[in-house]
Amino acid sequence: MASAETFEDRHDDGPPPAPAPTTPAEWDDLIREWDDIRHGYYLGDAAAMVRACAENLEASVAAGGPDTALWTLGLMLTGPYVVYARPDAAAEARVSAAMGAVERALGQTSCAHEEHPCDEILLDAESDHFRWVLEMLAHPERDAAHEADLADEGLWPDDEGAQSWYEGRMTRDVWACPQNLAGLARSFPG
Repeated sequence: MASAETFEDRHDDGPPPAPAPTTPAEWDDLIREWDDIRHGYYLGDAAAMVRACAENLEASVAAGGPDTALWTLGLMLTGPYVVYARPDAAAEARVSAAMGAVERALGQTSCAHEEHPCDEILLDAESDHFRWVLEMLAHPERDAAHEADLADEGLWPDDEGAQSWYEGRMTRDVWACPQNLAGLARSFPG
């Protein structure tokens, strides 16, 4: 793993990260790029894209920003790329620092949830689903219809779908919960 000095020396004089998305369509574009990184299809500088996500996450955490859940899940989706697939010490250091900031800032927050996705999810086996969670979080306008669909038991022909964190229990409230984000950051494979 790179030291903080190595990271600072290599990347402080680079361009600032692109501005954060402000619309659901912009988030959709970014989520597609993150998914391309995860699959190894991204044609740009994947390590720079992951570092930018980490930088935006750190800024969002520090400001108590509303997009912290999106940035955290973005790193959950892309971060393993720079840790395992294409190791990049500077990007890995930045991702680890950002995930540490999430855990420190949100880990002591209380909530009313009895359980969270981070308690049950096997990251390696289920990271494919993070894209759908990200898209749900990026589209707050869908919440009312989504909540109504969750309440309609007829949509879930079996108990497994109704109990899945990615189907019947996929709500903004539980995925964006500070305890869930801290748990995901704590379990990050960095």
